[in-house]
Amino acid sequence: MVKVTAKALPIDYLYPHGSDVLRIEYSLGNLTVYVEGLANEPSFAVEFEDVQGFRVLDERDLMEYWPVCSTPNGWLFEITTGGWLAQEDERHGSCIKEMYSDIKEYLITGEDDCVSVLTRQEPVIRQL
Repeated sequence: MVKVTAKALPIDYLYPHGSDVLRIEYSLGNLTVYVEGLANEPSFAVEFEDVQGFRVLDERDLMEYWPVCSTPNGWLFEITTGGWLAQEDERHGSCIKEMYSDIKEYLITGEDDCVSVLTRQEPVIRQL
C-alpha cells in the first residue's frame, strides 16, 4: 500500500482536545458533515457538492492515515497520496478515476467516526 500523505485544510479553529462527527446528511450528491469539539468548543458544518462516494469508518480501521491525519495536525484533510481513492484506483471494477480525473479525497477525523469523501469540489466550512 502507498503511504498516505495529506494536507490539513486551513481552518480558523483546531480542536486541541479532539472532535467527533455528530451527524451526516446526504441527498442527491450533496453531503453535510457536522463536527463538534469534545470540550465545549465551536461546531462546524462541512458541506460537499458533487459527491461521488463517501464512507464512515471508526478511526481504529484507518491506521494508515495516522499520524499525518491526527488531532494535532487538524481535523479536515485533503488526502494527496494513498488513502481510499488510491485503493479505488487499484480495485478491479472501479472507474472513478477514469470518469473523474479531477476527483479528490477528503477526510474528516473524529475520536470515533471518520468520514472519507470523494468529490470534485472543495468543501465549504461553516461555523455553527
